[in-house]
Amino acid sequence: MEPHRTTQKAEAAAGAGMLQRLLHWLTVLGVLLLFAGGGVWGVITLRDPAVLPLKLVRIDGELRNLDRRELEQAVGAVVDGNFFTVDLDAVRAAALKLAWVDQVTVRRIWPDTLNMWVEEQQPLARWGDSQLVNGRGGVFTPESEALKPELPSLAGPADSATEIVARYQRMGSRFAVLRLDIDRLVMDGRGAWTVGFKQGMELKLGHTDTEARVDRFVRLYPMLEQAEKRRVKRVDMRYANGVAVLWGEAS
Repeated sequence: MEPHRTTQKAEAAAGAGMLQRLLHWLTVLGVLLLFAGGGVWGVITLRDPAVLPLKLVRIDGELRNLDRRELEQAVGAVVDGNFFTVDLDAVRAAALKLAWVDQVTVRRIWPDTLNMWVEEQQPLARWGDSQLVNGRGGVFTPESEALKPELPSLAGPADSATEIVARYQRMGSRFAVLRLDIDRLVMDGRGAWTVGFKQGMELKLGHTDTEARVDRFVRLYPMLEQAEKRRVKRVDMRYANGVAVLWGEAS
């Protein structure tokens, strides 16, 4: 075989191989572009509010003080988009702006429902003149008629609610053995504590060694009840080596 014919065949084979590889890569590129175009089309389609629109917002939870219509209006103002694009964080934030809403969970239920689980505030006591506080020290401002006078009253500096609630709960269990119920607990700006009881007595604890003073009072009070026929009106524990007792009329 002549050398130049062999060379021509080799060159033709190499050219055919290059063409085949080029066609292969063009095919792959076309498939990738097709998928990319389809993905973009899918994203655009799924963001269309007309595709898979939300048809129902379901609110679950035991609501006693919270106005369901007010909640529906607050949430409805931020429900936008469709099943996939609705902003769950915005819905949750809108609900949490309402005074009686404590915690909210929001989730999608296929194919057209938004489900909200709402936990209502559980007031532990009144806070100051116009607010309520829950058992975690969370302060909220409800309508004025919700400030029930039978709730105990807690008061203190603006950032002290968590501390005062914790102290109220600890003291309450200590005083329960004496059959005394806290009606008022106040921490003033200096950190001094005053306790008022539903039984009509006041306890002054001051701002130092308050836990030790509570212990002393728990030991002392039964003796005070037996020592006099008169009613104890105020006990002042702010003395290092004693107490001051104010007596009221006989009960």
